[in-house]
Amino acid sequence: MFYFLLILVLIPVIAWVFLFGNAWFQRARVGDEAWRDRPPVWLVALRPFINMLLPLFSIFFNEKSTRNIKLADKLSLAGFTYAIKPVEFEAARWLMLLIGLIFAYQTAGILDDIYPEMKHLAWSLAILGFFYADIWLADMVKRRKTLISKDFPFFLELLVLSMRAGLNLSSAIRHATEKIKAGPLRDELELYIRTVRIGTSRRAGLDEFASRVSLPQVSNFVAAVNQAEEVGGELGELLSKQAAQRRKERFLLAEEKANKAPVKMLFPLIACLFPMTFIIIGFTLYIKARDSGALSFLSG
Repeated sequence: MFYFLLILVLIPVIAWVFLFGNAWFQRARVGDEAWRDRPPVWLVALRPFINMLLPLFSIFFNEKSTRNIKLADKLSLAGFTYAIKPVEFEAARWLMLLIGLIFAYQTAGILDDIYPEMKHLAWSLAILGFFYADIWLADMVKRRKTLISKDFPFFLELLVLSMRAGLNLSSAIRHATEKIKAGPLRDELELYIRTVRIGTSRRAGLDEFASRVSLPQVSNFVAAVNQAEEVGGELGELLSKQAAQRRKERFLLAEEKANKAPVKMLFPLIACLFPMTFIIIGFTLYIKARDSGALSFLSG
């Protein structure tokens, strides 16, 4: 019955996509997609099915809607501005829900014969499939912010050294960007440099850089640079103090994580090591007690 209903729903959708949606989608495309960055593996695997659903989702997913704007901001924070379109991400979420429901239906039927109490878990995993894309995106945003926070103090130190060597701010930023290791921070700084080269003002470029990264330390750096330009303050000394503060914050964060490590180790110790230790000790005591006859009263 389930397959019959599924076929009744999918056949009109697929027919609409191939007959009308595909032609509309080809007209809507401008040029090739060489501008794209490499998308994640799971999106590459689902790309053929996502392309089939794009015309349908493009009708109901307005580019000016609040949902689209928030999703575009999250993709930008995760570094996938040029890899994933918001409409593709939305189509992937519903496609994964459909795959999860089909998988849950099959799994629940098998578990119903073996472990009936476990069949509800299969449907829970189907719901998890719908939210997996959001969980993955939030994890990517958090990981990228962590990498930028880790590299930003080193960038500030290089920037201060370059300015003390006689370079102006723009040249110092380019020099420091070349010296830091490849990563999200370097990518964002290179994007800032390119936007300034094509005519964007330095203030606007820095504001866009801070908006894309969305970190307090980066926002403070941009605000300090803009304020120094307005009032004519000593920028080198100001950035030197910021570099020292960022370095201190990094050491404090490392100490905080080190202090939290023993607490985080308690659960693995209690859940994994202690039970095995008690089993080994208890089994040894049981064997010795059985061989010595200490357990004979139990059989009697």
